[in-house]
Amino acid sequence: VRGSWDMVEGRPCLETLVSKLPDILEHFQIAGGPFRWAELDSFDDRNLRVTLEGGTYVVKAHNGLLPSGSLERLQAQDQLITRLREQGLPVPDVLRSWENCSTFQLEAPLSRGLCLVRVLSYLEGVTIKNDTPKSPQFLRALGALCGRTQLALDGFDAEGFHWTWDWDMKCVPQVVRSKLHHLTSERRNLAQRLCDGYAEALSEERVSKLPHSVLHADLNDTNLLFESDGSDAPALAGILDFGDSIYSCRIFEPAIAAGYFSLCQADPVMVLQEVLRGYLEKVPWEIAEDEVLAYFHAARGRILLSVAFAAENSQLEPDNEYLAHTSEPGWAVLMALD
Repeated sequence: VRGSWDMVEGRPCLETLVSKLPDILEHFQIAGGPFRWAELDSFDDRNLRVTLEGGTYVVKAHNGLLPSGSLERLQAQDQLITRLREQGLPVPDVLRSWENCSTFQLEAPLSRGLCLVRVLSYLEGVTIKNDTPKSPQFLRALGALCGRTQLALDGFDAEGFHWTWDWDMKCVPQVVRSKLHHLTSERRNLAQRLCDGYAEALSEERVSKLPHSVLHADLNDTNLLFESDGSDAPALAGILDFGDSIYSCRIFEPAIAAGYFSLCQADPVMVLQEVLRGYLEKVPWEIAEDEVLAYFHAARGRILLSVAFAAENSQLEPDNEYLAHTSEPGWAVLMALD
């Protein structure tokens, strides 16, 4: 849960972005003519689904005040998408201009920072909601997807992946501690205890010894598309949102996914076990005991980050019932895993 969209400083202006759509489409060699647009969910940036006679696209206007919106980060995302596509994973196409450029710089002051725009192909599919019961078969398939992603990225690296921000799993204790004052007394005590355990289990020295790789780092329920939601193991239709991608501990990839998919599930421990089992069935490498420990702490730590951010944003917007409602499943999992 990352909060309310309108609270983010530097988020591009919707009206100005829409007015520039003809120029953007022309820049990316998309045939002119009538088009329809609709805004897609996004927090830091501004995403539009644009439909023309010849196809449907996602226009992404990036927040220029954030490191994630820098040219280096966006080029790294493009490289990641290309790598995954070459390895057979279902990801969007990155559109380019005649000059082979994947970004368009908006001249209008959409934010106080530089605003770069990218266009990706639109992938069809359905998401599987948190409150849908997840079978062991589904969870093992999720773990296998994490393994498949890691295999595709094995040996892959670029400077743009070496960065940090508040959702960096190496920064969980300090970020959560900075938000403890937003929590009730009972939840503050739980969060503090979990932070202390995380800091001990994933100290800088221990983390530095774990195998590292480039990660997607956000394989959650909103970033995975499936062909249907009506079977125990629906076919994967698409992987979305590469903005969190980072060079970090390899085991964090399945841990982040397991954390998110444990929400609203009757047995969070079973979720973590089955995702890890599916991951290990897919990858050729063995994981040591310290990686298993890191996996369980990171899965729980991702949920802890989410509820801490939600608590902060709820205080900024006390009338936003969505923030409070969506954080409750996270606290339920944290108490179950404590």
